[in-house]
Amino acid sequence: MRLRLVLGKRGEPFRVPRHYNYPLQSLIYRYLDEHLATQLHDVGFGDGAKRFKFFTFSRLIGDFQQAGDDLVFPKGATLYIASPNMAFLESLLMHLLTIGELTIHNSVIPIFRIEALPMPEYQEEVILRALSPITIRETLQQCDGKRTTYYYAPTEPEFSARIIANLAEKVLIWYGRSVEPGDAFCIPYAVNEAKNFHMANYKGTWVKGWTGLYRFRAPREYFQMALDAGLGERNSGGFGCVEVYTPRPYTKSSVRELNSA
Repeated sequence: MRLRLVLGKRGEPFRVPRHYNYPLQSLIYRYLDEHLATQLHDVGFGDGAKRFKFFTFSRLIGDFQQAGDDLVFPKGATLYIASPNMAFLESLLMHLLTIGELTIHNSVIPIFRIEALPMPEYQEEVILRALSPITIRETLQQCDGKRTTYYYAPTEPEFSARIIANLAEKVLIWYGRSVEPGDAFCIPYAVNEAKNFHMANYKGTWVKGWTGLYRFRAPREYFQMALDAGLGERNSGGFGCVEVYTPRPYTKSSVRELNSA
């Protein structure tokens, strides 16, 4: 399940830092019941190194202008927050309704409307739109002993394989049982490696990721986990939030929509 937040007031632009992933993540934790926030932040779900927070959020979706180190949204924006954890969503929703605004750095952003969106009907194969960049990485050992982080591009075979493997781990931890992926895949459908490439500064680390449209085929549990918890890594930092993409009839505006995915 996910929440859709419509932010801002008509005629009142707001601004946020250019790299707002971490401030927005911190805000989400602050808007949870204290015991739940502590459990998620400090522990999460899973054993050993494989631990997940099981929530994700989108970029701020709307027209904006760049103003130095900030982004200015003159007509408001939309934010999606998703999770399979109903306790998380219920706690967050109650705090959002009570407070009625988001405070990101020095900006107080009013919440115009909140909607709870149900899970779309399962389809074995769909087109997914990335609402925030999808990131998949591997730490490599160099000849001199130093370590470097390599980020896989959507065109590399490892991208799809690692997306599915990551979902398999999430499904195992959340549902408590293993689900074989079968012929599952996540491959580019409409992804421009230049236009859809993004770099975000998250807690002092530059993270690479890609938006765009992806063909996705997987079992029901993988489908639900992709939509509720996100694709790839760093989901709770605002990466890998996706939605089912339903193309509109062929028009000039639909072409612009496809090109801006």
